[in-house]
Amino acid sequence: MKRVRVMHWLISVVFMISLTSCSNPLSNVHDDAGNRLSLNRIAELREEYPLSTGVPPTINMREVSFREMMDFGEAVIVAEVVSELPNFSVDLRDEPGTPEGDSAEKDKDAGIGPYKPEFIAYKVKVLQVVTGEGVNEDTFLFYNADFAGMEPELKPGMRIVTVVKKGTTGEQVEGYSFTRYGTYYIVDGDYVLSAYEGESEELREFTGKTNGIQVDSFIQKIKELAHS
Repeated sequence: MKRVRVMHWLISVVFMISLTSCSNPLSNVHDDAGNRLSLNRIAELREEYPLSTGVPPTINMREVSFREMMDFGEAVIVAEVVSELPNFSVDLRDEPGTPEGDSAEKDKDAGIGPYKPEFIAYKVKVLQVVTGEGVNEDTFLFYNADFAGMEPELKPGMRIVTVVKKGTTGEQVEGYSFTRYGTYYIVDGDYVLSAYEGESEELREFTGKTNGIQVDSFIQKIKELAHS
């Protein structure tokens, strides 16, 4: 009888160990009852969705918060990347008396040709306009090619939440600029992962609260920022 009880106890222990080992992979993916990605899962996802870092050595710039990007941009959208587009260039406006015009005049006096920036572009399908002005369902996003390797490198099929600014000249006009400061990837179907985490306390506090949360929660946060 004693031996039978021992066998029952051993079987129970093995069964419990089996249940525990089966549940571990899930606990490594989600925290807070599935409402947020775990740190381990975020680290894994960074292989496919790396942080955008770095600044061109010739450019002096500061970090910009997500809230500042919202104030600067026309809208926040959810979009799916359809394809990469060929790079394009534009002639900057250089009317006399404007900063661009003064810079162009100085370049001309120094024997330097006018600056004609090149842009990296992606065709996207807009799935939702979260806040701001309406955006066509089929459009394109772009950023200055000087920041290649420092801004998000989007791939077809990726989905993002991003702040967009209407293009102002040349081929930009039909599209929108975007930047790492205002971009989150949608990962694992229903969660967001920031393209940039920042160095300032303000930026790190924001990404600390939003990295890995569910898309709906992030969208609600954006709407609250828009009305605050």
